[in-house]
Order: sequence, then structure tokens, then C-alpha cells
Amino acid sequence: MTLNEFETLLKTVEPNVYHLEAEKEQLPYIVWSEYRKLYRYADNRAQQDKWRVQVDYYTKDRRASAGVHIEETLIENEVPFRYTRTFDKDQKVVRHLFDCEVT
Repeated sequence: MTLNEFETLLKTVEPNVYHLEAEKEQLPYIVWSEYRKLYRYADNRAQQDKWRVQVDYYTKDRRASAGVHIEETLIENEVPFRYTRTFDKDQKVVRHLFDCEVT
């Protein structure tokens, strides 16, 4: 899956998807960013194998299930990820963070 295909996949869950930073901050929205290349080595040469990609889903919905659609979509498309959730008390915004590997 390319990074463009990954972005398209995210848009199937939430139409407000941004790369690197949100242009508008009307909740809910997703911001994603690739942050590391992962390489494998073969025949004494490095070959890019995967990207590490962070996906942040921002919402006012405090229910734990708010990020479930993203989680289900990643699982269905065999995208490995780690999940954490935080809450900003000042802005009353929940942040669902998915740390993914995209090939």
C-alpha cells in the first residue's frame, strides 16, 4: 500500500483527513504523518520496506468506541498498528493515536 492509498483508506472512515497539519480544525478530523522509513537489507543493499505513520483522530466524542471505525479499517486492510488515547482537558478534545506500519 502506498502512502497515497493509505490516505485514501483513511478518507473512507473520516472525510476530514489532512497530511502533517489540519487546515481546518472542525471536529472530528484526522491528521496523518509519515515519520520514519524502515529498511530491510538484502544482497548488501538497503531497500525501503515500510513507513512508520502516525494517525491522529481528534473528536469531542469521549466514548472509547469513537476510534473503532479506524481500528476496524486498519485491521481489515492488514495495517499493523499500536493504539493510544489521550484527552485534552482544556480543549475538551479526545485524541486517538494510531502508530502504523505502511508498506
